[in-house]
Amino acid sequence: MKVGDLVKYLNPDSFNDYGDQVGIVAEVNVWVDKGAPDRNFGVDVKVLWPNGQIESFDEHELDLVEVVNEAG
Repeated sequence: MKVGDLVKYLNPDSFNDYGDQVGIVAEVNVWVDKGAPDRNFGVDVKVLWPNGQIESFDEHELDLVEVVNEAG
């Protein structure tokens, strides 16, 4: 997943209002804790939805977000 990709949220039972809406990846942050780099690291992805809301997904939630169109 990279900035500019169009994505869809795949969890229809979720409490959010995204349904079949398509959002755009606004930011991808790969991070490592300098104090414990072998066990404390991850990826956070921020998605901008059509309603203007930005939601952050951590690496454990990314399987709920499907890329529907990759940015050029």
